[in-house]
Amino acid sequence: MPPVETYFGQLNIVFGWVWMVLGIISGSIIGMWAFAGPLPAPRKHKDYADLSRRLVRLAHIAMFALPMISILYGMFIDQAILSDDLKHCGSICMIICMIGIPTFLILASFKIAFKYFEVIPVGAGMVALFIMAYGQYLKYLTY
Repeated sequence: MPPVETYFGQLNIVFGWVWMVLGIISGSIIGMWAFAGPLPAPRKHKDYADLSRRLVRLAHIAMFALPMISILYGMFIDQAILSDDLKHCGSICMIICMIGIPTFLILASFKIAFKYFEVIPVGAGMVALFIMAYGQYLKYLTY
């Protein structure tokens, strides 16, 4: 029986593209509030310079930047010289980072205490990137 190949990175690629679609949708909603748009901004988001409004804009940008990193991650994680467990852990941690950071930024724009939960997806992102860096370093050593 031939060995089964694993493609942990494909999950990062799929989630990355889907999350960017949600980024477009979030931007269209924000745009409906902006510059006397057709929808009124939520109470805490009326002033363009308010922290709440800035958190939402940051979340919108994160919904593009982090998926791009996740897609790139997905393109390289399967080639890294790592155990399947580490590849799987890195893949899942990158997805937690990609989804968690903008989600908690949006939640914090309505209730500031949610900003303290950012440590979870940020920590997951750090783990994911450390795993990738380690795997690429091991790959470099084999050349």
